[in-house]
Amino acid sequence: MPTADERKYERIDRLTRKLVARSKLGTPIIVEGRKDRLSLRRLGVEGEILCLKSSAMGFFDFLEEIKLWREVIILTDFDREGRELSSQLVRELSRVRVKTDDSFWRELRSLGRSEIRSVEELADYVERLRKTVKP
Repeated sequence: MPTADERKYERIDRLTRKLVARSKLGTPIIVEGRKDRLSLRRLGVEGEILCLKSSAMGFFDFLEEIKLWREVIILTDFDREGRELSSQLVRELSRVRVKTDDSFWRELRSLGRSEIRSVEELADYVERLRKTVKP
């Protein structure tokens, strides 16, 4: 019978593989900063990753750029600020008919609970989990 860590690793591994696949199909991922992008690259995401806070533009100028996409994945940090930013992105992008997917954010937040607060920590967290279940 699998341990709690093994089950968590299986779920997070499945989820990251799904994220990589969606990215390969052309769906961009919105993150907060450059370190978040680096973390996703370490997990194998090769597609477009858009950094909201490290872009040289303000929030609404950033939204203008995003309007060019039909669908985006929102993957902000898991703290209070990230939750608020995610909600604001979903609300504003739905107004301009950009489909938003925050399901990865919701599931990763629930899997990480208190262990991770940001996307930047995600690759290290997955690596630590992998080492505990596959030493």
